[in-house]
Amino acid sequence: MRTRKLNLKSGFLHLLGYASVSTEVPQPLRLEQLRLAMLGTLGEAGCEEHARLARQLRFAGDVLGLWYSRSELMAALASMHGETRAREEMERLSTLFQGLLPRSMTPEKSRTPG
Repeated sequence: MRTRKLNLKSGFLHLLGYASVSTEVPQPLRLEQLRLAMLGTLGEAGCEEHARLARQLRFAGDVLGLWYSRSELMAALASMHGETRAREEMERLSTLFQGLLPRSMTPEKSRTPG
Protein backbone atom coordinates (compact mmCIF):
# COMPACT_ATOMS: atom_id res chain seq x y z
CA MET A 1 0.00 0.00 0.00
CA ARG A 2 2.90 2.33 0.69
CA THR A 3 4.14 2.12 -2.90
CA ARG A 4 0.79 3.26 -4.24
CA LYS A 5 0.89 6.40 -2.10
CA LEU A 6 4.41 7.09 -3.26
CA ASN A 7 3.45 6.58 -6.90
CA LEU A 8 0.39 8.81 -6.52
CA LYS A 9 2.51 11.50 -4.90
CA SER A 10 5.24 11.31 -7.53
CA GLY A 11 2.62 11.32 -10.30
CA PHE A 12 1.04 14.44 -8.83
CA LEU A 13 4.41 16.17 -8.53
CA HIS A 14 5.16 15.21 -12.12
CA LEU A 15 1.99 16.97 -13.24
CA LEU A 16 3.06 20.09 -11.38
CA GLY A 17 6.40 20.08 -13.17
CA TYR A 18 8.61 19.01 -10.29
CA ALA A 19 9.54 15.60 -11.67
CA SER A 20 12.14 16.98 -14.04
CA VAL A 21 14.07 18.64 -11.21
CA SER A 22 16.86 16.62 -9.73
CA THR A 23 16.96 16.36 -5.95
CA GLU A 24 20.71 16.90 -6.17
CA VAL A 25 22.21 20.30 -5.54
CA PRO A 26 23.20 21.86 -8.89
CA GLN A 27 26.86 21.55 -9.66
CA PRO A 28 28.83 24.44 -8.18
CA LEU A 29 30.47 24.99 -11.55
CA ARG A 30 27.11 25.49 -13.26
CA LEU A 31 25.96 27.89 -10.55
CA GLU A 32 29.17 29.86 -10.92
CA GLN A 33 28.74 30.00 -14.71
CA LEU A 34 25.27 31.47 -14.23
CA ARG A 35 26.57 33.99 -11.73
CA LEU A 36 29.40 35.09 -14.03
CA ALA A 37 27.07 35.34 -17.04
CA MET A 38 24.67 37.57 -15.11
CA LEU A 39 27.49 39.77 -13.81
CA GLY A 40 28.97 39.85 -17.30
CA THR A 41 25.79 41.35 -18.71
CA LEU A 42 26.13 44.20 -16.24
CA GLY A 43 29.77 44.79 -17.08
CA GLU A 44 32.22 46.61 -14.88
CA ALA A 45 30.48 49.98 -15.15
CA GLY A 46 27.10 48.39 -14.43
CA CYS A 47 28.44 46.63 -11.35
CA GLU A 48 29.62 49.98 -10.03
CA GLU A 49 26.38 51.77 -10.92
CA HIS A 50 24.19 48.96 -9.52
CA ALA A 51 26.41 47.84 -6.64
CA ARG A 52 23.57 46.34 -4.57
CA LEU A 53 22.46 44.14 -7.48
CA ALA A 54 26.04 43.07 -8.21
CA ARG A 55 26.47 42.12 -4.55
CA GLN A 56 23.19 40.22 -4.63
CA LEU A 57 24.33 38.26 -7.68
CA ARG A 58 27.78 37.55 -6.24
CA PHE A 59 26.44 36.18 -2.98
CA ALA A 60 23.31 34.32 -4.15
CA GLY A 61 23.50 30.92 -2.52
CA ASP A 62 21.56 28.94 -5.08
CA VAL A 63 19.95 28.95 -8.51
CA LEU A 64 16.67 30.30 -7.16
CA GLY A 65 18.44 33.33 -5.74
CA LEU A 66 19.83 34.08 -9.19
CA TRP A 67 16.48 33.34 -10.86
CA TYR A 68 14.62 35.82 -8.68
CA SER A 69 17.29 38.48 -9.32
CA ARG A 70 16.42 38.55 -13.01
CA SER A 71 13.80 41.29 -12.70
CA GLU A 72 16.27 43.66 -11.04
CA LEU A 73 18.87 42.75 -13.63
CA MET A 74 16.39 43.48 -16.42
CA ALA A 75 15.65 46.90 -14.93
CA ALA A 76 19.35 47.70 -14.57
CA LEU A 77 20.12 46.60 -18.14
CA ALA A 78 17.17 48.57 -19.50
CA SER A 79 18.38 51.73 -17.78
CA MET A 80 21.88 51.22 -19.16
CA HIS A 81 21.25 49.92 -22.70
CA GLY A 82 17.54 50.23 -23.45
CA GLU A 83 14.74 47.73 -23.17
CA THR A 84 15.35 45.94 -26.48
CA ARG A 85 18.91 44.98 -25.67
CA ALA A 86 17.95 44.14 -22.09
CA ARG A 87 15.30 41.70 -23.32
CA GLU A 88 17.79 40.06 -25.67
CA GLU A 89 20.27 39.59 -22.83
CA MET A 90 17.58 38.20 -20.52
CA GLU A 91 16.47 35.67 -23.15
CA ARG A 92 20.05 34.53 -23.52
CA LEU A 93 20.44 34.21 -19.75
CA SER A 94 17.15 32.34 -19.37
CA THR A 95 18.46 29.49 -21.53
CA LEU A 96 21.27 28.95 -19.01
CA PHE A 97 18.70 28.07 -16.34
CA GLN A 98 17.32 25.10 -18.31
CA GLY A 99 17.44 21.89 -16.32
CA LEU A 100 18.06 23.63 -13.02
CA LEU A 101 14.52 24.78 -12.25
CA PRO A 102 11.13 23.08 -12.20
CA ARG A 103 9.43 23.16 -15.60
CA SER A 104 6.63 25.22 -14.11
CA MET A 105 9.08 28.07 -13.40
CA THR A 106 10.52 28.34 -16.89
CA PRO A 107 8.61 29.86 -19.77
CA GLU A 108 7.47 27.53 -22.52
CA LYS A 109 7.89 28.36 -26.16
CA SER A 110 4.66 29.62 -27.68
CA ARG A 111 2.82 26.94 -29.54
CA THR A 112 1.27 27.74 -32.87
CA PRO A 113 -2.02 25.99 -33.60
CA GLY A 114 -1.50 23.41 -36.25
